[in-house]
Amino acid sequence: MSKEAIQPALDKMSYGVSVVTVGRGGAENGLTVSWLSQVSFDPPLLMIAVDRNHYSVEFLESTKNFTVNLLREDQGQLAGHFAKPSMSDEAKIDGVATHEAESGAAILSDALAYIDCELVATHDCGDHRLFIGQAQDAGLLNEGAPLTTAAGARYRKPKSTR
Repeated sequence: MSKEAIQPALDKMSYGVSVVTVGRGGAENGLTVSWLSQVSFDPPLLMIAVDRNHYSVEFLESTKNFTVNLLREDQGQLAGHFAKPSMSDEAKIDGVATHEAESGAAILSDALAYIDCELVATHDCGDHRLFIGQAQDAGLLNEGAPLTTAAGARYRKPKSTR
């Protein structure tokens, strides 16, 4: 089956939109993620999928932690900010209100909720790497409905130039 044939059906799937923050020892990074899922109740495990060529993959693997910041439905602009590629001298998290999670990653103060995770496994899956994290802490930060891809926010992977 061609990618063009399956894409219209895949576009009907809806996902929550989150900003995943990574950090420890003063180094911080953030990226927008919509492929996120709970994969276990006991222990509480979450999975995020990140393009294997994304600059954050090495950071996620080296820090061994991440925090999922669930966004509110009115935070599409914030999701877009963290979705854009950054330059090596640019810190996307600068200017965003945060406080530190137990793991050292940033919690976005204006997010709907957060889940702080320690990395327990990684798996390569097609063009993405799956990061499995065990929840260490979580909390509700604000009221509201979650931002989802049903609102039209969709990331399209650029066509390969290889």
